[in-house]
Amino acid sequence: MSSSLSRHLQQAEKHLHQGDAIAAQAVCEQVLRKAPRNPDALFLLGIAHLSQNRPAEAAPALERAIAADPRHGAALEHLGLAHLMLGRYAAAEQVLQRAAALPRAPASVFMRLGIAILEQNRADQALPALRRAVSLDATDPDGHINLGRALALTDDASGAADCFQAAMRVARQRPEPAFNLGVLAMQAGDPSQAQRWFERALAQAPAYIDAMLNLAIVLQRQSEFARASALLEQAMTLDPRNPALSNELARTLALQGRHEAAYAMYRRTLESDASFAPAYEGLAAACLATGRAQEAVAHLRSTLELEPHNVPAAAALASALFEIGDLDGARAQAESVVQSNPEHAMSHATLANVLLVRGELEGAIASLEQGYAKTQASTLLGMLAYQLRQACDWEKWAAAWHKMTPLLESEAPLGSPFWLLCEPTTAAQQLAYTRRWAAARFAGIAALPARPSIREPDRRIRIGYLSSDLHDHATAYLMAEVFEHHDRTRFEVFAYSYGPDDQSAMRQRLRDACEHFIDIARAPDDVAAARIRDDALDVLVDLKGYTLGDRVTILARRPCAIQTSWLGYPGSTGASFMDYLIADPVVVPEAAEQHYSESVVRLPHCYQPNDRARAVAEPHAREAYGLPSSGFVFVCFNQTYKITPDVFAAWMRLLDAVPESALWLLDGNEVAKRNLLDAAREHGMDEHRVIFAPRLPNAEHLARYRVADLALDTFPYTSHTTMSDALWCGCPGIALCGETFAARVSASLLTAAGLPDLVTHSLAQYESVALQLARSPQAHQEVRSRVVDARDHSALFDSTRFTRDLETLYMQMLALRQTVEG
Repeated sequence: MSSSLSRHLQQAEKHLHQGDAIAAQAVCEQVLRKAPRNPDALFLLGIAHLSQNRPAEAAPALERAIAADPRHGAALEHLGLAHLMLGRYAAAEQVLQRAAALPRAPASVFMRLGIAILEQNRADQALPALRRAVSLDATDPDGHINLGRALALTDDASGAADCFQAAMRVARQRPEPAFNLGVLAMQAGDPSQAQRWFERALAQAPAYIDAMLNLAIVLQRQSEFARASALLEQAMTLDPRNPALSNELARTLALQGRHEAAYAMYRRTLESDASFAPAYEGLAAACLATGRAQEAVAHLRSTLELEPHNVPAAAALASALFEIGDLDGARAQAESVVQSNPEHAMSHATLANVLLVRGELEGAIASLEQGYAKTQASTLLGMLAYQLRQACDWEKWAAAWHKMTPLLESEAPLGSPFWLLCEPTTAAQQLAYTRRWAAARFAGIAALPARPSIREPDRRIRIGYLSSDLHDHATAYLMAEVFEHHDRTRFEVFAYSYGPDDQSAMRQRLRDACEHFIDIARAPDDVAAARIRDDALDVLVDLKGYTLGDRVTILARRPCAIQTSWLGYPGSTGASFMDYLIADPVVVPEAAEQHYSESVVRLPHCYQPNDRARAVAEPHAREAYGLPSSGFVFVCFNQTYKITPDVFAAWMRLLDAVPESALWLLDGNEVAKRNLLDAAREHGMDEHRVIFAPRLPNAEHLARYRVADLALDTFPYTSHTTMSDALWCGCPGIALCGETFAARVSASLLTAAGLPDLVTHSLAQYESVALQLARSPQAHQEVRSRVVDARDHSALFDSTRFTRDLETLYMQMLALRQTVEG
């Protein structure tokens, strides 16, 4: 090499040492015009490009240097660095292996080789190179840090911590060791220690974005949402387009129930990086939390396009498709998740729900059984037990209930509290479970800003009713006259319907009865809640509770200052945002109030209204219904999940004791019908004495009670509408009374009808009273006469008086609130 070229190369090196990469580049290019294959000039040109963060331009120069001198160790190492900077980890590994094979390769070669292997998710194979780097230069903190990273990825947390501590000893002012120790503490579930390490890293480097992000996550997990948000907002001023920061801020907002703000922040994240999959997943969660399932589907699809193996997103997509009624899509998606990830419980439940909606009870039960066998998920066990009750498969139900019983006292989720109402549980157990379940379900929902509570003194009291059953449904048949009889001079009635508009006569009747009938079926929860709040109600009454298709999530947003549970759900909601439960002296005696999270208020007679205007068709002859022309007919048109083996056994004993009698049941589903007939045969009963009634329009259904002789109760979930239907149609009924709300409704109905003597308190007494009425025509006729008389002379069927009593309760609630507010 000429002395002139040597001087130029020395000059280029000097420029690089002084940080003037542009000048170094110019000198190298001048040299290469005279000596285009000079390896040192090519090497220094590559270094100049790397110094300007231009690895794509550095790589060709370094490759030419190596071509000119294949054993140019520095060129090999820096070509490996260029590949690392470009994310070409396999290429970096290949080049760095060559550099490492040269004699006296420095520690930096082995460290970079380890990084290249580490970035290919082969942490165990990276360890030898990283250990060699540390052994060659124990004073380099980066060697210790990268070895610690690899050890952490191979689950050697202790070894990783030793490496990070070593890095801290050799470079006390470097923030990375403290940061990585914080990550280890997070992974070990020690948020306090993680917080200390991240705060130390930030004390050393206040603009350390990753430390700010991880500290915010730690604070978020400790429910310190305000501090987490402030830290993330500070980080975003330093790095405004960092998607991880805005995404985590969105998640922090969502955890506070601020889903609209979270939605906007997730949108901002995607404006920064349209390929940031967690933001699409977060958007979907925000949409699902506010009832925007259709939009959630689109965001979940986007998530899966970017992350095809994201199992939670795939399972959420199946659930969202089910929610919008795309049963085929939901089934295909759920089956795909179940097949590839059978341990994912949510998709088993979604698949079962699809099958249930399609009337495939056996398939749903099979899906739940398989899902529980694979996952041991308590939620699947709870759902399975309830569906086995629907099928009257009591042997399998008993096995499932045996597994569920000890879980009642634990924190295990068992599904909807509604499923426990038909189980042998106490009121205390029901409340304890429901409170836990409600706290978990509504934890992420924030209350709306409250409206001023001042109301004009001459304004009518505004009562709102919230339900999905304001159509041809049992609840509507009970409620219709309440709507019609409200005193319009004192009360302004709002009905909020989120169920189907079936175009029925009942739907129109309810519309006509309410001054304001608002269809919110398509409104997201937050929009529906805001509408209700803006209507400035005085009392909001939920008629649904935790029954199928509820939207108690609307009430969780506190659209009204006084929120009341009534009629639809026979139990406590366990929710802090529900103020009152409307009951009566029988369903909730004063001594039982401790088992309800709400303040219990009572109507004087019965909590259940009745519609005197409901139509009853003329009955057919018994033979037309498949009944014997003579003989005593016991009837129970309760749903199959209410029928228990103990009560069914009592029914069989009654049939055996009353010759030529028959038991008339509702044909709920083919599986239950088959199992009930099998059970009858096991009791030695002729299956022809158990007759099933198909579903009919309500007027025709009610007519059937007029050819029956005695309505039998179920237990512990007793007869509700079915008992008042029987009494309205002149058919006597007997009740079996227990401790819980659901176990006392039939007793309340009979008491309000002036028939307390037909309320029993043990299975033996229940059988005895039923047998007495079946064997004594005179006693039966006397009771039937009293039942007929009750239509016009009992509190149970006095709709006008009932409505006045209900209005009195509303006024008492309002007066109490005004007193509290001063």
